[in-house]
Amino acid sequence: MSPVRRSAGPRGQRLARTVAMLGLAVCLLLAAPVGQCADNARQPAHGGQSGQSDQSGQTGQAGPHAAPPPILFDEDQPPYAYRPSPESQLPRGIYPELAAEALRRMGLRPSMEPAPWARAMAALDAGRAGVCGLYVTGQRLLRHDFSSPLFEEHLHLVIPASATVPAALATPTGAASDTFAALRGMRLGVVRGWSYGDALDAARVSGAFTAEEAGSEAQNMLKVAGGRLDGAIVSREGAAWLQERLGLTRLVTVAPRPLAVMPVHLAFRRQAGQRALLRAFDAAIREMRADGTHRRIVERSLNGQ
Repeated sequence: MSPVRRSAGPRGQRLARTVAMLGLAVCLLLAAPVGQCADNARQPAHGGQSGQSDQSGQTGQAGPHAAPPPILFDEDQPPYAYRPSPESQLPRGIYPELAAEALRRMGLRPSMEPAPWARAMAALDAGRAGVCGLYVTGQRLLRHDFSSPLFEEHLHLVIPASATVPAALATPTGAASDTFAALRGMRLGVVRGWSYGDALDAARVSGAFTAEEAGSEAQNMLKVAGGRLDGAIVSREGAAWLQERLGLTRLVTVAPRPLAVMPVHLAFRRQAGQRALLRAFDAAIREMRADGTHRRIVERSLNGQ
């Protein structure tokens, strides 16, 4: 009969943690990737039980096929993510479609829901849900783990059709130092609660432009068309979508040069332990780009299908 294998006692657990930390130190000295070093340090010791909390209260890393928390999407950011009707509980748009296909390839079908942006961010900060459609900022990096980019948003200045596009933004390329200087003195619409990336957020705080908040990009576009704002900061695809559906094509102009290009990610609170899932998600997105599925989903979503 095989001998009974006993779990390590307190002394053995302390020894295991010491060995793990020594391994982390060696890993860093050898210049291995930071994420790999951190993951190695979190592996349970031989004879322990994977997923059990250690004395610090941290849990083991979730495997790539473990059921993730719910994933939330902005309910009012077409064509990227939106609630198609007031009664709908399923999100539509580029990000839900891309995420659903990537997760399907991973063998997962998590709950995916549209939500007001403030509620989605509160759930992410509390570790109750992931959020798809998030920019990386310095503050967010302190709290959350991110996937690789699944899309890029180009943020543009939208102005009344009767106004003149600032010279620095009149061509697709130009000196980076001129971009925010072109906004000086303008009163621009932004969406309440949104970050526009560290650079634009800092320009706003420094007074490079005056921000006027609204509940959505659609509201800001209508204000611009009505001459109530000097302009608005709107994503490229969002501006095109809203111009067509709100009848604003002849009433507003989109400056050719983007103010910023912002990669978009899936994110979870770091304590949720979803790094393995995010790596698997990255692999699925790469596969989708390679086989053309990514492009087809984006095109279909842009056409409102």
